[in-house]
Amino acid sequence: MLARALNKNQFLILSEMNENFSGSVSSFLSSISEEQNIPLSTLKLNAKVLKRLGLIEFSENSAPITTKAGKLVLIFLRGETNER
Repeated sequence: MLARALNKNQFLILSEMNENFSGSVSSFLSSISEEQNIPLSTLKLNAKVLKRLGLIEFSENSAPITTKAGKLVLIFLRGETNER
């Protein structure tokens, strides 16, 4: 059920962010955009949603991080997708 609450772009951002990216949120999202061929504006919108949900934290000049809640959601989602 939780997997339906987050879309594939939000899950991608959360997963990639958990890999300890050290650049700014803009460079982080730009790299995903280039690698996955997803519009940067789409990723920015989804990152803002994740931030409002309290799953990630970032400011314009600091590295994005996954919150404790975000890590728990990610663990749950990875387990849920493995069970299918």
